[in-house]
Amino acid sequence: MSYISVQQVPLDKAESCGRGIVKDFKRCVLQWWWAEMKNFNQRTVAVSLLMFVSVIAPTLTFGAVYGKTTNGYMGAIETMLATGYVGMTFSLIGGQPMCIIGSTGPLLIMTTVLYGMAQSIGVPFLTFNAWVFIWVFFYTLVSGFFDLTRFVRLATKFTDEVFAMLIVSIFVMDAIGDPFSTVGLLRYFQPTHPWHIGNETVEGYDYLAVALLSSILGFGCTATIFFFRGFRFSPFFCNDIVRNLIADFAVILSVIVWTGVKFAFPTINTETLSVPDSFEPSFKCCDSSCTTAWPTDCETQAEPWGVRPWVVDYGDLGDKGWAAVMAAGPAILAFLLVYLDNGITWHLIAHPNNKLQ
Repeated sequence: MSYISVQQVPLDKAESCGRGIVKDFKRCVLQWWWAEMKNFNQRTVAVSLLMFVSVIAPTLTFGAVYGKTTNGYMGAIETMLATGYVGMTFSLIGGQPMCIIGSTGPLLIMTTVLYGMAQSIGVPFLTFNAWVFIWVFFYTLVSGFFDLTRFVRLATKFTDEVFAMLIVSIFVMDAIGDPFSTVGLLRYFQPTHPWHIGNETVEGYDYLAVALLSSILGFGCTATIFFFRGFRFSPFFCNDIVRNLIADFAVILSVIVWTGVKFAFPTINTETLSVPDSFEPSFKCCDSSCTTAWPTDCETQAEPWGVRPWVVDYGDLGDKGWAAVMAAGPAILAFLLVYLDNGITWHLIAHPNNKLQ
């Protein structure tokens, strides 16, 4: 008779009653923080620039999509600001500062659902959204207080690989050509692409030239990154310092090279990231009540009255104060999304093969 042994995943004793939070803070801030803040070298600069390039592009892209799905209540400015202060705070005092904080597709879908719910019950979206994430904060605090995050260790290698494959597939499809949307380099070869439609009246605009140059820039930039990364173990140059420098700054060097290539073709109007002209809230108001969006709700008005306030009014629920309690329901789904998203990401980063301390 043969027996099948099942490997058990060892779980540490629960650090409940907030002891885990205190222990994590001491280990991160008191033990490692000062040593890492002094660890300033070419690799930390390279990683910082890589993180900036990796974060700013999807942040602006997601911000534009947020603007469309929420009627302008949230946009690129809000996503940049939130990504900046949350990312810095998490890296400085978080237990796992290796996670890159940024917008994700599942959270965008969740926000779209919340916008629809706010519209259906007749309450301001920003107020309802704020109450939802107040509840999410409460749930995450309870989770940390009772050390529920340790159960992420039960995720198997299969779960990690499926999650990693899903994330990689989303990024690759978005870059090359998503069959379920209009994004991707290969989508530029379709004359119905939104960028081509918006430039139909431009004299001399050729969508095939734009598509070809966009594809060359995209695939060329990627290939150049791998080429520069290979310098670390290549026969080029006779100095390890030079080879490591080129390999560390592979992404930045590739971006600079292909930006120069783009400037060599000034007459080809390729699509670029849409960056707001001024740092202010995205929602532009038709009047002083700031309940209608310009220009959607007031097409005849030449200029907006102003923009919405930066701070959300949590009491702006009128006679529907029960919506603040109701927000606890969708907050559970948002909490589970955050728990699994961040937890499995932490599990992947902390894998023994990465040899992190």
